[in-house]
Amino acid sequence: MERRTSSPARPATRAERAATKVLTDARQEFEALQEPWDNYVVDVELIATLLFSLGVQRVEDLRIGQRVYAGLLDGRAKLIAVEGLDGAPRQRFSLAHELGHYVLHFLPQPDGRGLFTCTSQDMKIQQAQADLLHARQEMEANQFAAAVLMPEPAVRAMHQVVGGRLFALARHFQVSQQAMEIRLNRLGLIAR
Repeated sequence: MERRTSSPARPATRAERAATKVLTDARQEFEALQEPWDNYVVDVELIATLLFSLGVQRVEDLRIGQRVYAGLLDGRAKLIAVEGLDGAPRQRFSLAHELGHYVLHFLPQPDGRGLFTCTSQDMKIQQAQADLLHARQEMEANQFAAAVLMPEPAVRAMHQVVGGRLFALARHFQVSQQAMEIRLNRLGLIAR
């Protein structure tokens, strides 16, 4: 009996479409500068700096009062900060998540809310009710981050190459296994 390895993916969300546009713009910019482009390990920090003039800082013990954060965006100051004690995959996801807030939530309304503070729990939100603004924005930022760090065409190609092995995919894209598993599910692919 043959095991099914994929099912139809859902239509792309607004966040995923925005991520695809950012990746397309970044690739064009990289090529114009004669910089190498990697479809598998996206340099999200360089994208934030090059396309949006955002500064990126790694801060040990990123907290305000008693609340500990994985990342924050100050849109007006054009600054993203991520928890410097987190591992590289977590920092990459946090940075992409905050970039998602900038593209999806700050740029359309730069006179609105400019500060986004995100805990590790915020970065786990996959579904949200439409009337819960914070949860919806966190879910969209997560979708954006996943689509930037794990572009659909590259994930589908590598999924086939490694036979859907979760560990190999996560390592290849330099993301956590949890992030990869969520992305595979979103794309209708099965992890092994």
